[in-house]
Amino acid sequence: ANLGLAFIAHYNATSFWTSLSNATSERFTKVSLWAYFILAVLYTSVMCAGYATFGDSCKGNLLLNYHPSDVLSTMARLATGFSLIFGFPLVSNGEREGFKNASFALGWPAASNPENRFKLVTSLLVATTIASIVLSDIKLLAGLSGSVLGSALCFICPTLIFSRITRKLKGVDSREYRVAKLQNDILIPFGIFVGVMGVAMTL
Repeated sequence: ANLGLAFIAHYNATSFWTSLSNATSERFTKVSLWAYFILAVLYTSVMCAGYATFGDSCKGNLLLNYHPSDVLSTMARLATGFSLIFGFPLVSNGEREGFKNASFALGWPAASNPENRFKLVTSLLVATTIASIVLSDIKLLAGLSGSVLGSALCFICPTLIFSRITRKLKGVDSREYRVAKLQNDILIPFGIFVGVMGVAMTL
C-alpha cells in the first residue's frame, strides 16, 4: 500500500513532460525510471527502518513513535512540515486538473470555466484543509488509498490506456497491438492482487 502510494505521480506527468528540456520519449523514460528507482529505495529504507525499530507496534505516522522531546524527531517533523507546505501546490494542481476533467466528462463543464477558477481552487483547498485537520491518524487513509488507488493508477489504468491507444493507432490485428497486450496485460491481475493484499493488510 505504501509503495503504491509512493508511486502515484501520474497526475503531473504532463507537467513534467512540458518542463523537461529537450523533451523526448527516451529522455522522459530515463528520468521516470531514475525517479521511480530513487523513490523505491527511499520508501523501502524508511519502511524497513521503522519496522526494525518499533516492530508491529509501529504507528502509521512513523514520527509519532518518537518522544516529543527527541531532537532528531523534532527536526524530522519540521522537515516534513516544509515538505508538505512546498509540495502542496504540486499535489493541488493535479487535484484541480483531475476534478476539472472528471466533472467535464460527467457533464458538468462549469468547473472548467476560467471564470470559476477561484471558486474551484478555494473550495478544494478548504475541503482538503478541513480533512487534514479532522483526520488525526493517516494510517487507514494512506493504506486504503495506496492499495486501491495506487494499484489502479500504477498497474491497471496505464495498461488499459496504452493498449487502447495502440489498438486505435495501429489496429487490432497489428503486431504492435499484440505485443502491447502480451507485455502489459499481465500487470492487470498483478495490480488487482496488490490492491486486494493492500486492503487486507490495512484492515
